[in-house]
Amino acid sequence: MMGLKEFGRGFGDVMRQYPEGRRGGRSARRIPALAALLVVMVSTALVGAFPSVASATVPVPIFSVTSATPTVATPVGFDASASYDPKAPDHLTLFVWSFGDGSQTATGPTPTHIYTSAGPFSVTLTITDDEGISASAIRVVTVAALSTPTPPVLYRMSPPLTASPGKSYGYTFAATGFPDPTYSLTGAPVWLTMASDTGTVSGTPPSGTTSFSYSVVATDGVGAPATAGPFKVAVQVVGGGGGSGHGYWLVGADGGIFSFGSAGFHGSTGSFTLQRPVVGISPTGDRKGYWLVASDGGIFAFGDSGYFGSLPGLGFSPAGSPGPHPLAAPIVAMVPAAGGGGYFMVASDGGIFAFGHARFAGSCPGIGGCAGPAVAVMPDATGNGYWLVTATGNVYAFGDAHFLGAPHRSVPVTAAVRTPDGGGYWVLFADGTVVPFGDASAHGDPAGTLGGDTATAIIATSDGGGYWVTTAAGAVHNYGDAPADGNMAGAHLNAPIVAASGW
Repeated sequence: MMGLKEFGRGFGDVMRQYPEGRRGGRSARRIPALAALLVVMVSTALVGAFPSVASATVPVPIFSVTSATPTVATPVGFDASASYDPKAPDHLTLFVWSFGDGSQTATGPTPTHIYTSAGPFSVTLTITDDEGISASAIRVVTVAALSTPTPPVLYRMSPPLTASPGKSYGYTFAATGFPDPTYSLTGAPVWLTMASDTGTVSGTPPSGTTSFSYSVVATDGVGAPATAGPFKVAVQVVGGGGGSGHGYWLVGADGGIFSFGSAGFHGSTGSFTLQRPVVGISPTGDRKGYWLVASDGGIFAFGDSGYFGSLPGLGFSPAGSPGPHPLAAPIVAMVPAAGGGGYFMVASDGGIFAFGHARFAGSCPGIGGCAGPAVAVMPDATGNGYWLVTATGNVYAFGDAHFLGAPHRSVPVTAAVRTPDGGGYWVLFADGTVVPFGDASAHGDPAGTLGGDTATAIIATSDGGGYWVTTAAGAVHNYGDAPADGNMAGAHLNAPIVAASGW
């Protein structure tokens, strides 16, 4: 069985199937072999009246409504901080709220929610402890209608930022206000329309469209209109990508994927509710799929990528969590193994986790620690070694990888990438400075031009004659023979760009 190899130890894993991709162990929790998931549905009124409902093994959900008069278009507060676990008061790991109005669930002990219509709503709180045992409480909240004119406020405005030519694109925006707001588009292509009464935007990008933009306006005749945007949407060929040409993927912390050039779109986690942010992306050998990794070591596989294991699937809890076997440090990056038959993850303490055909050759904890937090790992051409790079500009060579040099500047390092032949590497600093080593050549960089933006990733072209530098705001700077295939600069991003890959 393929699995994790850390200091020569082997582990197994189990793959789980998810709608957009194959997500392995992403939200897996340790479940006692002889225990079933226990859900106790009680009203908050009954919790106090019948304390025997909460046995010594079941967490007790308790919550209150903190808003004195819940009203439409006004944030309503909820507080579940009185909930507890009889076994260990500080071992509650998850609070999930359903507000009874068909909206998305929320997490955390003290959320707020905006209701868009009046009436009674059954609010459900579900809490989970570190053994995976859950219990729920239900409370009816009565929301009053607006009685005075109120200016519009857009609150649902996170549309998809990718589309496909010839396929329908759509999203429903929503705003509060009294009287009911009406909606319109500005700066939109002629084929994109919006229903003025419902806030639904829809249209089909024509063949040949590579991107489009639009903004949304909500007005109810009271005060200033509410606006959102511009939203810049990348039009991508689904399932494309592969061998020839050039292209790259940008990935946001929410797992949203933006593909450019010949890089095909194969799915994303942009619509998922993630427990931990996405921190890295690795393409398959044929570039017809990719993996995403989250900071807890959860893996999401898309396209033709195979699943080789994940850290949650092995029973590890996120770093700093009260769960069993917590990681010593969060995962910060990943790269594919030579040949694409596996992948490496690197944690901020320099711990290396190798899955599939990836070969473990050492780590920072194994040599007594490294100077500075790790930010990148790069396999050499043989697959029998790799370089580990830290934020302080230190480079550590493991296995048969040869040390080729390291930069030392006061600015932190954010990323690094090797040359295609494995004979060198480029190191990227947060200010956009690129420093080459080995057979890597200098082709320029955006240092001094980023303003308040941060350089987050560097991508080498397939021949090593150039590279792209990406930033948190979605800008892409091309150097050498790297062509300008597109970017997300100026777009409304749901999360910053944290990683990129391509050829």
